[in-house]
Amino acid sequence: CVCVCVWSWNMAISLLVFVELSIYGAAFICGIVTAALLTVTQGEFGSQCLLYGTARWNATGQSLGVERFGSMSLCGFVCAVSVGIAIYCFCTVFYFIYTSCIEEASRGLRWLTACLVVAALYLFLLLVCGCLLRVGLGTFCQSILTVEHRIKSCPDAERMNWTFPYNGSTFHQNITSAETSTWVNFTFWLLVLALLILQRRKHEDFPPMAGTDSEWSAVVAGTTSETKPLIPSGP
Repeated sequence: CVCVCVWSWNMAISLLVFVELSIYGAAFICGIVTAALLTVTQGEFGSQCLLYGTARWNATGQSLGVERFGSMSLCGFVCAVSVGIAIYCFCTVFYFIYTSCIEEASRGLRWLTACLVVAALYLFLLLVCGCLLRVGLGTFCQSILTVEHRIKSCPDAERMNWTFPYNGSTFHQNITSAETSTWVNFTFWLLVLALLILQRRKHEDFPPMAGTDSEWSAVVAGTTSETKPLIPSGP
């Protein structure tokens, strides 16, 4: 009975870890996508940040421009968080794949607690990033609608002419996609947090047995005695 319980516990932990690692893989993609889209948008505006910026209308050239850019630290913060999460996910998946080739990968309570803290921290940072992208883009779009009344929506501004050297043909689509990727990543980390809590409770309710445990030693001894031959071979 104890052997069956231990086997069931190991199978449950292995399944939870497999799901967790799969989510890490998806979170890695989301982090890279967010950082890449935001970096491309910055490149189209002279490596400047559009978040919380202000647009202006060039009546002479009938084109849009940027009167004031947002702080570079805002875009840098979002990119740094996204890349940091991607690196963490990649390292975690690589570590588990490497250790599983050598021995059974397992985590103790301290490691699970540390992972829970990291997951909660990333959830908070992703929440901040999502809000920065949404509100920052909304502020810039509102300034566009204010300076030129013929533009009815922010996506319409992508079809307008932009003052050289700026290229605003995809700025709204890129930042909106980066925001969507951030919120999807936020959802993934909510799932990771739930999985870590579930694994921690399983460890607390039924900790894995080591070779030094008396109950485990009794099970091994009983199994050995049952498999011992009745008639010993040899002299």
